[in-house]
Amino acid sequence: MNEDEILRREIERARETFGPKCDKYVAAVTVEAIRGALKRHGIETSSRDVFMQGVPIEVDLLIARQGAEPKHALLYRAQDVAVALEIKNRGCYGEMALEKTRRNFEEIRAHGPHIRCLYVTLTEREGYKWAATEENLGVPVYTLFWRAGSSKEPRFKSTGDWETLLADLEAARR
Repeated sequence: MNEDEILRREIERARETFGPKCDKYVAAVTVEAIRGALKRHGIETSSRDVFMQGVPIEVDLLIARQGAEPKHALLYRAQDVAVALEIKNRGCYGEMALEKTRRNFEEIRAHGPHIRCLYVTLTEREGYKWAATEENLGVPVYTLFWRAGSSKEPRFKSTGDWETLLADLEAARR
């Protein structure tokens, strides 16, 4: 599955199915769609919305080391985590959101310096002042599509980050 299939088949169809606008639903579907796409590429992840022992932060997805057994199917030991992923549907919503995300990644790394933290967004406004970058978050950032146009008639342009993300996750699992 490529990034275009994730956007068109999974996310847009789910948005239409739900009915009224519901950002929480779209966010959940985005995480599930990316999780499913990673699985189809042979990259196993946790379920969504999991935790690390001693870290009071909900993590969208984790990639655990082989043989890790989460408690209650939700709680991982830091030493069992290889990658922590923050996943967004429509990117960042300003400076405060960037700051919170950066602090969350710092907290995760404080408990597991070996953990590779990644930020993935399905779409981001092209040229947006507060778009997540490696410089402002301190972690690799993967933007699958730049978005332009109005919310009623958006235009999307693939960035090519999907293939880079897959390669980086493969490397991180080793």
